[in-house]
Amino acid sequence: MPQVNVIRWRDGEGWIILAGSSAESTEEALDIAAQALGQNRLHEPVAYVWAAGDEDSADRHLDLLEDLGAPTGFLVDILTQDDETIRRQVEEAGMVILGDGPDVERLRSALQGAASEGIAAVHDRGGVILGLGAGAAVLGSIVNGGGRGLGWIEGAAIIPRHEDAGQSQRLRALLGEYPDAIGLGIGSDSALALGPDGQVEPWGAGRITVALGRDVR
Repeated sequence: MPQVNVIRWRDGEGWIILAGSSAESTEEALDIAAQALGQNRLHEPVAYVWAAGDEDSADRHLDLLEDLGAPTGFLVDILTQDDETIRRQVEEAGMVILGDGPDVERLRSALQGAASEGIAAVHDRGGVILGLGAGAAVLGSIVNGGGRGLGWIEGAAIIPRHEDAGQSQRLRALLGEYPDAIGLGIGSDSALALGPDGQVEPWGAGRITVALGRDVR
């Protein structure tokens, strides 16, 4: 696993981008989306996993990304499709977006198995994995509510929209419960981009908070 200071992430040829939200109309969010698209060196379609939210919102977001120059995009329904279809659809992509929404637990649960295997295959061969809000949170090891995430950011609790007082308190609570964890608080207008050669880049407004569980009192 590549590591910079306390942050360790999944080894692979692609980028992992943790964005605080999908507030796609803001200047910072558009900048983050454009930078993420610029890392899609495979020039293959965008697969949009919308299980944390709803299909209509994801479809609108795909339209906006196409306006920014994204290649053809399609929605992936990991809630109802069979494993073979999910894996095939995801592996066709050069960029996978894990969309935002209120139901992080539904996304976390649905990602187990074929979906996560397909996403890993994309990352292994150099594709971009963009987590938005809830989609960023599930890439950590610890998800708010006590569930286990995909663990792509080792030992991390990732809290999006960290500028919100409630979200900040959730991060402190998780770190109090898991003192060996690291906390990554990511602002709504910000993203943390992790590259295959140890790159660690703050994007957008750059509002990233890193906290250690053992320092929480």
